Amino acid sequence: MARQMIDIGLDDNEDLDIQNGDFTAVESTAQHQRQLILNNKGDFKQNPTVCVGAFEYFDDEHLQDLIRAVSIEFSRDGMDVQSVKISQQGVLQSEAYYPNTTS
Repeated sequence: MARQMIDIGLDDNEDLDIQNGDFTAVESTAQHQRQLILNNKGDFKQNPTVCVGAFEYFDDEHLQDLIRAVSIEFSRDGMDVQSVKISQQGVLQSEAYYPNTTS
């Protein structure tokens, strides 16, 4: 069973999602995955070695490097990674979740 990660929500523009004058709290696994994939190493001062920087792989002929980097970063963040692949349409797809740590 997957653990729910609750965090402050972001809107479609990656800005804080504010409703009725307050931050929203949302299940944030997909939000975490998106940030890990799109941000570059060094973007987070607290931990400069995390993130993939997917845009750096655009000109790469071997997309396996991107898949490997995403899998490693998801694992480092504590996710149980079942699969990471690129579809025929070029969409990065992943099946990864935070495992339930309570017994």
